[in-house]
Amino acid sequence: MTKNVKGLLNDLRQSINEAILESNEVAAAMAALKVTGKCAVFSIEVGLEEAPELAVAPVALSALTEDLVLSDDDVKFLAALGITDPSWCCSAT
Repeated sequence: MTKNVKGLLNDLRQSINEAILESNEVAAAMAALKVTGKCAVFSIEVGLEEAPELAVAPVALSALTEDLVLSDDDVKFLAALGITDPSWCCSAT
């Protein structure tokens, strides 16, 4: 895994954690737990897995790039978490 990919994964993990912590619903649930004497602890794990089509039909390594490509569903999911970027294009806007 390259330094660039590691950095992107770390940025994604941090952005997801920040979005969750900024959520009013999460804050309310954590406050309710605190009243009961409990403290919620959680973490977000982000990893990479090989795309199924690569396992079926091997592609020359030179044809692979390190660019992050988001589908419309990816963009919608991240937007629901409060993570957006004007450079992302979603056809269902």
